[in-house]
Amino acid sequence: MISYDPKNWIRILMDFPRSPVFRTLALDVIGAGLWAALVVWVETDLIRVAVPLGPAFLSILGIILGLLLVFRTNTAYDRWWEGRRLWGQLVNVSRALSHQIAARMAAPAEAGRRRRYAEILARFPGVLAVHLRRPRGATGPHVPNELVSALHAEVQSDQRAGRLSSDVGIVLGPLLHALDDVIGGCERIRNTPIPFSYSSYIKQFVVLYALILPFGLVREFGYGTVIASMFTFFATMGLELLATEIEEPFGSDINDLPLEAITSTIQRDVASILETEAGAGAGAARTV
Repeated sequence: MISYDPKNWIRILMDFPRSPVFRTLALDVIGAGLWAALVVWVETDLIRVAVPLGPAFLSILGIILGLLLVFRTNTAYDRWWEGRRLWGQLVNVSRALSHQIAARMAAPAEAGRRRRYAEILARFPGVLAVHLRRPRGATGPHVPNELVSALHAEVQSDQRAGRLSSDVGIVLGPLLHALDDVIGGCERIRNTPIPFSYSSYIKQFVVLYALILPFGLVREFGYGTVIASMFTFFATMGLELLATEIEEPFGSDINDLPLEAITSTIQRDVASILETEAGAGAGAARTV
């Protein structure tokens, strides 16, 4: 994910030539301009017969296209934001589990057990990221589920050994189930793409609109139709590409979620809580 200062709009504008949308659409925009130039040349210099397509017709098509693009981008951003919310929930759950385990197993003799929980919790986000980036339909072990099962097994083992009280499940149970909720929510986003027919229809509509547009503008703008067509195509197809870019939030593109950064945050916090706070808590208890 690109890190930037949203208030520094000059820096954002200067970065325009390197934007993924601009670089992807550069040749297509030039193609739209060449098509518009051909239409203008044929209608004004070659046969001098204007196709009867007025601005009113283009306005109707523009309204329909605008509504489709708004719905498309909103749907894609909802998927991106839900993915970010689920990974934010994973950060909170990991911290909460670490705090609970550190408080209930604060004795120095239980440092090994705390490290075992820290190892599993620190490994979980990285494993989940790899799992979400696998191709759809790929087979193989479900490692995130295996780690959640391992956490359940560790809690049960510590309960039987008396290191955790018998009622610890009341507190830790909902937190462990929350990990399943995160896995299921992320898999729902990954395994349910935008319907192909819908995405394909919008792309076809944008291209057809770009092909028709010069015929409706040539009589009013002349060769200025070339510039108008290029800007219009960039604006409409650019929105479609933006939606395509963010609708799969768990990839490794520059506009996808920063899963590596979130993973590092969880690993750092889990290690700090289970290795530092537990020792400090035990020392405070002895002092009291």
